[in-house]
Amino acid sequence: MSATLLLALLFFLSALIHGLVGFAFALTALPLIALLKGVKFAVPLLSLFSFTVNLIMLFILREKRILQIPLSFFGVIILGVFLGVKGFTHSSEYTLRIILFLAIFIFFIWEIYQLTYQRDIKFTHQIDPQVFRNPKALMIALLVGFLAGLLNTPGPPIVMYLTLLRFDKNLFKATLQLIFAFSSFNAAINHYLSGNLNLELFKIYLIGLPFVLAGMLLGQKIYGKLSNRVYYYLVNVFLLISALLLLIKSHG
Repeated sequence: MSATLLLALLFFLSALIHGLVGFAFALTALPLIALLKGVKFAVPLLSLFSFTVNLIMLFILREKRILQIPLSFFGVIILGVFLGVKGFTHSSEYTLRIILFLAIFIFFIWEIYQLTYQRDIKFTHQIDPQVFRNPKALMIALLVGFLAGLLNTPGPPIVMYLTLLRFDKNLFKATLQLIFAFSSFNAAINHYLSGNLNLELFKIYLIGLPFVLAGMLLGQKIYGKLSNRVYYYLVNVFLLISALLLLIKSHG
């Protein structure tokens, strides 16, 4: 099997998972692309794909409630992306990935327990802007941006935070798409300005785009059949899988 065909199949599978749960495109694709081409190739390329995937999903969901998220949250993400891209150029991230894995694993155990034994879980249908203004939320925003710039994997911290807020599945998914689209757009711009994006990456992006779109549409179709509780089970399972993928990612 040629490397191009293997990449196309990987893009399709990653986009299907993203269409289903609203995240994990980059975390699914990154380890194998890194093994095939190296991290320095994979991360800038996935910043392009991540922006596209999340922007299209936002259009599909057409969720207006996410407009209540304050601009200050996104301002902190910009700072985090800048720091992450600088770190991508100059540092090793293995210790960060181990810490992130341990945090996600503990969170996963707690969430599965809650979903299994707490029968009266209530899901909220509105965004309180204050939950995105408090110091904890702004630290999450900084980490989201930093991981987007460093590894193009901003998902784990914001997925964990939003899970605790118990948004209904459409609000949860749309909020993720807005935050991921914003962080990946900033990551792509910073990678371009830093010279990490080149003509070869743009060509692969155009070749892989139809496979990404097909995977997204199939994942979204399956998503429409899920209840809130089943959706959150899947979110936590793929969050744990994402953490495992972070550990096995090649150094490049």
